[in-house]
Amino acid sequence: MNFSITENVKTTSIQKDEFHRQVEDKLRNTPIDFADKLACIKRTWSEQKKHLAAGVFLLLQYGNQSSASNKEPVFLLIKRSSTVSQSGDISCPGGMLNPFVDTLISLVGFVPLLPLFKAETLSYSRMRDNRTFRTILLFLANAARESWEEIGLSPFNVSFLGALPTYSLQIFRRTIFPVVGFINHPWQYKPNSEVDKILEIPVNAFFDPENYGRFYIESRNSESIKDYSSSYFPCLIFKHDGEEEILWGATFNIITNFLSIVFERSLPLLNDKARTVSKICPANYLKGSSR
Repeated sequence: MNFSITENVKTTSIQKDEFHRQVEDKLRNTPIDFADKLACIKRTWSEQKKHLAAGVFLLLQYGNQSSASNKEPVFLLIKRSSTVSQSGDISCPGGMLNPFVDTLISLVGFVPLLPLFKAETLSYSRMRDNRTFRTILLFLANAARESWEEIGLSPFNVSFLGALPTYSLQIFRRTIFPVVGFINHPWQYKPNSEVDKILEIPVNAFFDPENYGRFYIESRNSESIKDYSSSYFPCLIFKHDGEEEILWGATFNIITNFLSIVFERSLPLLNDKARTVSKICPANYLKGSSR
C-alpha cells in the first residue's frame, strides 16, 4: 500500500492508519547506524573536546488546538529560545544524552510503556542486531525525557514508529539520533524556558516547490560561524501565526530524509526562482544565554 500526500488529504481513520502503517513499514527496513556511531562517540568522551550525542523526537500528529485544520499530518517542532545554543533555530524536541539516566529509563521504563513503544514496532526493532536495538531504546528514552521536559509531552501519548539514520552537525561536535513518533491525542503544550514557541508544519508543505529557498548565515561575532557564512543551505520558508519562519540545517535534513524514505520520491527542493534569505546569528548562538 502506498499512501500519497496530496493537497486534499482527508481525515478518515482509514487514511490515518494507512499513513501510520506506511511510515512504520518504510522505517523498519531503513539501515540504522545508531550502534556504530555511538561507539565512535564514546571513544571521544575522555578527550577535552568530546563529541556529544543527542536524541530527538521527529513528531507527527493530525493538527492540534492551535492548528487551523486537522485534515492532514503535521510535524510538531520547536523554536529555540535565547537561553540555549542555536537560539532562534527550529528543531525537533530533544537534547543531550544523559548516559546514566537515559540508560536506566531504557532498561526499566520502556518495556511497560507499550503506548509509546508499540508491540508491533518493538518486534521490528528486535529484528535488528541486539546492539542496534539497545541503542534505539537508549535514544528513545533520551528523546522522550527531553520532550517531556521541553514541551510537556507525555510518553503515554506517543506511538513509536521507528528510527532514522544519524545526522552529524558541522558547526558543533554533535551527532543527532532521530526517532519518529506519532502523537495520539491533542494536549495542552507546556513549553519550558528553552522553547520560544511551538510550531506545526504540514507534511504537504515539503512537496510545494514554492516553499523552498536558499539560506545563508551572517555572523559578526563568532569565528566558528563565519566559516560557514559564505555557504548557502537549502531551507523551507513557511508562515506560522502570520510570521515567516525558516527551517534549515539539521532538522531540515532529517525531515527531508524522512520524507524521501517514506514516500520514495524526490522532493522539489530548489528551483530557479527560489528566494534567498539570511539570518544574523546572535552573539550567544553557540552557547545560549549566560543568565
